[in-house]
Amino acid sequence: MSDPLQTWPKQELLISYAQLAVYASGLSNPFPEWTDRHLRQGFAWRPGSVSFAALEDVHSEIMVSLGGKPAPDRDAVRAISVPFTVTGGGGITVSSILSRSYSYDLPHGSYELLFQAVPLPAPEPKAPKVRYLLHFTPNAQAEAQILKRDQTLAPTLPLLMEAEPAVS
Repeated sequence: MSDPLQTWPKQELLISYAQLAVYASGLSNPFPEWTDRHLRQGFAWRPGSVSFAALEDVHSEIMVSLGGKPAPDRDAVRAISVPFTVTGGGGITVSSILSRSYSYDLPHGSYELLFQAVPLPAPEPKAPKVRYLLHFTPNAQAEAQILKRDQTLAPTLPLLMEAEPAVS
């Protein structure tokens, strides 16, 4: 595995509505309107925003890194990569609906965003149950791929690379 150039401190997040969102900071209506096809592939993508289907609505760890291409985590049950472009100087935000938001200062550019879901042993009742790894690798040619899937995913090819924003 290449060492990431930058890692941010691990954060804790309560996942709600079965999704973890990564979006351009300041984006209006960052969460998507999910379709059955999005659910089957495990993510809903549009420029500036991607939401990944979470394993479950539980207390989770979020780890964000930037740098060289990492090897997939051997304990991950789901791994999905998508293109992601950071424009302007706003960076990105990671959140879940009705939950906390975390902002990260990523440089302007085109990336491959690798999402990995790793179930954790939960020795204590309030301990996080899932770790979500979000790694950004500079890559202007990134394409969406499902690298590892669990039994809940049943994608249709080609992967759907458009989503409408959910409007409240």
